[in-house]
Amino acid sequence: MAGKLPYPPPYQDIETLCLHLCIHPNTVDSWVKHGLLPAPKMVGGKRLWRWTEVQKHLDGEEPGMSPVSLAERIRHATKQAASGR
Repeated sequence: MAGKLPYPPPYQDIETLCLHLCIHPNTVDSWVKHGLLPAPKMVGGKRLWRWTEVQKHLDGEEPGMSPVSLAERIRHATKQAASGR
């Protein structure tokens, strides 16, 4: 393979995304459900996330999402995931 691959990869599967964010796949699903992460793209039956979209969500750059709002939504989603809801 010629050349060097970009880091982080432009598209990530759930395992790679979890490693980059230090979270569990269940947390990814919960955060997607609550709008903290973008919905994945389905490619060949595999869920892939575009890293630039993930960064925008986490940086609070999505319309109507301030860093304080993002932090509160993360706390809420994490509590719900922990309680099994």
